[in-house]
Amino acid sequence: MKDQKGITLIALVITIIVLLILAGVSIAMLTGENGILTKATSAGEKSAEAEFEESVKLVVAEIVLNQKTGETDNSKMDAASIKALMPKINDNIKLTDSTTDVSANETNAAHVVVEGTINGKTITRYVETSSGNISATAPKKAE
Repeated sequence: MKDQKGITLIALVITIIVLLILAGVSIAMLTGENGILTKATSAGEKSAEAEFEESVKLVVAEIVLNQKTGETDNSKMDAASIKALMPKINDNIKLTDSTTDVSANETNAAHVVVEGTINGKTITRYVETSSGNISATAPKKAE
């Protein structure tokens, strides 16, 4: 009987236990707070925000260029000019109707609120009309 070859029950159980441990570790790496799927979703959201902000920066740069070259079309840093130029920069971004001017008496400087949707995520940026600075946070009210 000692000449019989085959796998023992103990070896089979150990192999199954090792495979279960590997499967558990793999599933934990895919899901959870620090999982690959969570990180991929987070990276997609950050990418959408960066794409939107880059588009707003390009529009602001074009408005500043128009101001310096003396062009009259879209040379004012206001909601209408931003709305007119944004589709030319990026067709993926849909500007919402809340692209509005914020009056100077509510803030230290006049701002334009630019709100858009990209990949189903709504993003808001505030453009200072005098300097063209872009901020992700709402401007503070003047005291």
